[in-house]
Amino acid sequence: MNIRSRRTPRPGTLLLAFTVPLTGYGLLTQGQVHAIAQAVNPNVPHSDPLPTNDPTDPSASPAPLPAPARAPKPAKAPKTVTPRKPRNGKTAPTGTSTEPPAPTTGTGSAVVAPVPAVPAAPAAPYTGPRIGQIIITGNKTLSQAAVTALSRHQEGDPCNDQTLREIKDNLSQSGFFGAEHNPDNPEDWVKVHSEEDAAHPGTCRVVIEVDENDPIKTISITGSGPVKVDDIAALLHARAGAVYNFQTFRRDLDDIQRLYVSRGYSAEFLNSAGPDANGVLNVPIQVVRVAEIRILKNKKTKRFVILREIKTRQGDYFNRDIWNRDRVRLYNLDLFDEITPSDELIAPGQLRLTLNLVEKRTGSISLGAGYSSRQQLVGRAEVSENNFRGRAETLNLLLETGGIANRSTVELGFTEPYLDKKHTALTVQVYDKTVYRFANSLSNGTSFTGGGGGANVGTDTHYNEQRVGATVTVSRPIRDTYRASLTARGENVRTDPLALSGYNASIIQDGPIYSLGGSLLHDTRDLILDPIKGGYQSLTMSTGYANLKPPTVPAGLAKPQGIYGSVNFSKVSLEARQFFSLQGARRRDKPDEEKRSVALRLLIGASVGTLPFFEQYFVGGAETLRGYREDRFWGSNLMLGSIELRQPLARGLKGVLFSDIGDAWGGKYQGVNIDGFKQGGFKPHASVGLGIRVRTPLGPIRLDYGIGDEGGRTHFSIGNVF
Repeated sequence: MNIRSRRTPRPGTLLLAFTVPLTGYGLLTQGQVHAIAQAVNPNVPHSDPLPTNDPTDPSASPAPLPAPARAPKPAKAPKTVTPRKPRNGKTAPTGTSTEPPAPTTGTGSAVVAPVPAVPAAPAAPYTGPRIGQIIITGNKTLSQAAVTALSRHQEGDPCNDQTLREIKDNLSQSGFFGAEHNPDNPEDWVKVHSEEDAAHPGTCRVVIEVDENDPIKTISITGSGPVKVDDIAALLHARAGAVYNFQTFRRDLDDIQRLYVSRGYSAEFLNSAGPDANGVLNVPIQVVRVAEIRILKNKKTKRFVILREIKTRQGDYFNRDIWNRDRVRLYNLDLFDEITPSDELIAPGQLRLTLNLVEKRTGSISLGAGYSSRQQLVGRAEVSENNFRGRAETLNLLLETGGIANRSTVELGFTEPYLDKKHTALTVQVYDKTVYRFANSLSNGTSFTGGGGGANVGTDTHYNEQRVGATVTVSRPIRDTYRASLTARGENVRTDPLALSGYNASIIQDGPIYSLGGSLLHDTRDLILDPIKGGYQSLTMSTGYANLKPPTVPAGLAKPQGIYGSVNFSKVSLEARQFFSLQGARRRDKPDEEKRSVALRLLIGASVGTLPFFEQYFVGGAETLRGYREDRFWGSNLMLGSIELRQPLARGLKGVLFSDIGDAWGGKYQGVNIDGFKQGGFKPHASVGLGIRVRTPLGPIRLDYGIGDEGGRTHFSIGNVF
């Protein structure tokens, strides 16, 4: 008997499996094992030199019948145990005992020995007749040795009703008999009876009549559909020339069905599965197809908008994995509150799919006021529609006025997600907007020496950029998770004269700027709006040209020193985000289920050439390095890393623990010394903090508090950091 581990046990548990060889121990002889192998696979040669004592094997020596069972030996009398004289000189009582003396501890106190288990009484020996000969009829391909082996009995076994019943059951359940010719009458598959052998007293002849299945001539696999025939054939144990075994074939069909399920498909077998009159083993497969796709309750969204977003098509083989991803793609449109799928088998192999939708309110008109640390108090009016004309087009118009710059902002944007059948998308933005930076008043640093001297070029203390221009982006998917895009941008940038002098005033630049860039995206997030699994990677490169001019300054003030004239530059950035669920994957029926997760982000950037000040990388604030001033660090290079632990607190409410580390450094403006914004070489700055996220129709509202090496800051914004 061999003892070996079968599978990985639970912690603290030892799991053992006992493997008993088929030969010996009264189960199967080696010759019987060889006979079964020949029955299953006719390619096993009959002349294999296997040592055997099988009396039905012609190559074996006849085995003698078992000797008559001996009467059990009488039990031995109990052994007399005389206690030894104790060391204290006292004599213990004498007598007989079947137990050894109780052991003693070091202090002399007795320890009670366990009482041994009483062995079970031996079974009464069998004294009736035994099988002297096994006669088999009806076998055409299987040898007598094979049938005998399948019966799991042999000459010498008891000849009684129990043995005959076991022979019949074992052969009927082997799968080689009856099911092909007489499937409805299993009692006729195998018939067994015994006859007295007058020539050999004390023995009997067992006569076994079998209805053997026909041998397989060829195998035909049809209707395999999306699964290769070779993959299905590899699961079949049946071989040409072997006797058909319905039990093995049934298990093979189960394995084939599991193969389809593992690949997302549903398959069934036609009634003709099995051997036909010509010896052909038929494996007719019917893979379920999509007969119809119904979309219900889409009051605003056009039907074609939904159908173009899903990969499942009418007439396709139904794949549940693809269907589940289709549902996630529809959620990512951000047009529906609920998407409830259902399916119904309307005919053999024909499935009807239904999508019950609950649409969001995608249009909004808002009037009000807002406050941020950058802009301070602004009045705003916005009209937006994320499902314009019911085609998933996006249209928005934003008007802002006031703020610390006391200027107006106008932004108009439009996105067409499907320009053609290849899912080419177009986004156009036209704007005359104010970009607020730093959220602090600027002044020369206390250690500033002037860098060439001169009076301040202006009187303003807040840095703002007035940008007038347009951006056009065209993108197209390359594969299911990859997308490439091209972006062209043209702007005219104007900054205000600041109360800065000397080299500090070099950050004040005006002029037109043009750039052309491209990006490659790889997106495997499970849900774009709230991912807990998958990742997002982007590589962006751009090249640009600017014609920089000094700002117009009041009469009597000196023009600032700085970088002006025509400049060329190129930028490249790489961003990677990864998301991990700490509570397992979302359920198939709830793709927007909220779960505790960890989110990681790494962003690096570099540039060559001469960057305008306003084209540099900026780090600090709500979107990058929390716990620091807005745009606290700048430079021609960038490194930023973030980690967040996101914990759902209630429906639509999350708590967040975060840590950021990063810096921006290098370039032509490192010598600028503005109070509170002193720059330097590469030196990572870190922060930790906590925040909350509240899901609203406008998007997630975010409130974070971070602590860095310059103190703590509160950040309020809309939308996720990443």
